[in-house]
This record gives sequence, structure tokens and C-alpha cells, in this order.
Amino acid sequence: MSFTAAFATLDNLLQVEPTIQDYGQLDWAVELARSQSEIARVLSVRWWPQFRKSKFEATALLDKTLLDPTQWTQATVYHALAYHICPKLTKFIPETDKFQVMMEYYQGRFEHEMDLCIREGVRYDINNNNVIADDERIPDTYLRLRR
Repeated sequence: MSFTAAFATLDNLLQVEPTIQDYGQLDWAVELARSQSEIARVLSVRWWPQFRKSKFEATALLDKTLLDPTQWTQATVYHALAYHICPKLTKFIPETDKFQVMMEYYQGRFEHEMDLCIREGVRYDINNNNVIADDERIPDTYLRLRR
């Protein structure tokens, strides 16, 4: 069995941006799902090569169903706001509107959150037993020199 839950839901989005439904669209599930897929792509580039190198039994490609979805909730919300939701709401006029400001803000929040999660250690259930053991969570930072 694997982790197959969504990384983030509408409730998670509303906790960050409570008024996001006030602009005519009530459901942002498609945008959240797109962000979930894009976060898996970011991880396959930023984190997976180092993890795979440390785990000789690791498969060639990242399996996003083995990621702990709870670790990526905030990043998914920030990504969806920055790259999918606010771009749909802005008018892209020369004068900056509030959605353009929000896009820039949430892009920064997304990058910060991804950096923290990767440095903390991505929770990846490599043996697919629904338990993230300590050796399945390798942080990106160490207190000694790596060569």
C-alpha cells in the first residue's frame, strides 16, 4: 500500500487564503492537483538524485505515491496560488494588481517551504510499507563535509 492522498485540499487552501472563493471560482481542485504533480517534478530534480545515490536499491525514477503527502501540504498550497490560481485571477496589466503581488509573494513562500522540507529530509517510503523509517528520511544538510 502507498501514500495516495492528495497533498492539499480546498480546506488547506482556505486556511492560507480564506477569500480565494470570492472571485467567482469556488473549486480549485484542478490547480491543487497540477501543483502536486509539479512538486513531484521539482523533487525528482532537486532531491531524488542525492537520495537515489545514497540508496543503492532505489529505483531509477521517483514514485510520487511513496511521498508522505502531509509533508507537502503547505508547498502545494503556495505553488497553486503562485503558479495557477493567481495567474488566472490577474488581468496582467502594466499596473500591478493584487494578484500579481500575491503571485510574487507565494512564489517566495513556495521556494522557502521546498527548501525547508528538503533540508529537513523528504519522507519517502522506499519499501512501501506505509511507515517512514529514519533511514528513509535523509536530510539534505549534514554537520560534516561530504565528498
